[in-house]
Amino acid sequence: QLERLDGKQLPSTSNVTPEARVDIKAAGFWSSDRHRPAFFDVRVFHPHARSYQSTPIPSLYRHQEQGKRREYEARIREVDRGTFTPLVFSSAGGAGAAATAFVKRLSSLMAEKRDIKYSKAITWLRCRLSFALLRSSILCLRGSCSPKKV
Repeated sequence: QLERLDGKQLPSTSNVTPEARVDIKAAGFWSSDRHRPAFFDVRVFHPHARSYQSTPIPSLYRHQEQGKRREYEARIREVDRGTFTPLVFSSAGGAGAAATAFVKRLSSLMAEKRDIKYSKAITWLRCRLSFALLRSSILCLRGSCSPKKV
């Protein structure tokens, strides 16, 4: 959960609800300053939806990222004193520019920590992300496999 606002004025597009939260928080992800938190929020969209047919796919990623930034970036920068990165993925397997930078940075940190090649780390991470996106797409299409409670 994000810090309380305590009367701070934010842009009208910011999420100002007391229960506002992001999906991931990590200390010192983008810099060596361990005291500066990095916040990440994930969005998965379907690029082949009818409403997106006339829009080029790179524009869709930018639009989705900008929506997340409008909602959280000012609040996180002003109130939580951190950085915000929207992690936008498509159900077709693509990723936005910020998500791509995130994957590269995380792969670099993993390779350094585990003393493995960067190429192995990024391949492993991309594979894991692809399967996670596939699982979420299947879950959306087929629903849960657990029995329904009546």
